[in-house]
Amino acid sequence: MEEEVRLRLVPAAAIDACAVAGLVNRAYATYAHLFAGQRTTPAELLAEAGTAGRFILAEDSAGLLLGSALVAPAERFVEPDMLGPAGTARPAAPDVPPGHPWRGALYFGMAAVEVDRMNRGIGRRLVAFAEDLARAEGYPAVALGTVREFGLVEYYERLGYRVIHEVEHPAGHWDFLVRHRYCEMVKPT
Repeated sequence: MEEEVRLRLVPAAAIDACAVAGLVNRAYATYAHLFAGQRTTPAELLAEAGTAGRFILAEDSAGLLLGSALVAPAERFVEPDMLGPAGTARPAAPDVPPGHPWRGALYFGMAAVEVDRMNRGIGRRLVAFAEDLARAEGYPAVALGTVREFGLVEYYERLGYRVIHEVEHPAGHWDFLVRHRYCEMVKPT
């Protein structure tokens, strides 16, 4: 059943970083059997977003935050070691090789939906909003990264994304309790 929500795009500097970081951490806590850490803090959320980052906010009619996702130029998120939980360093502008599927793409990341609102279509609406935004702003693709063990690779594949790079990491990497496979995915707009 689809939840009635309003979606809006907000520059990272204008969001309530405490509210969004709290939402992200609650959503990631559903993977506590795989991931021992905290995904982000308000300061780290804004640092990850960078100066060009914006957030898609999903809110109910009373303005209650139900979901969110970061969108930003994908180049700064290409290397898997630049992603991860709280405190992971990210360079401002890595050198992306010509022809890389994420070059020039819009990154969709840190997607989160309130736990009691999951499986109601909010996540699909966040993805669709990012895809519409990418088309409207001339991005050739939408790029995202996910950990296979979260069970989201198949979800994104059903939405038309394909895995372009996958790397396995040992337990302990990014505060994971288990070996895990990070997957970069892309969908042309």
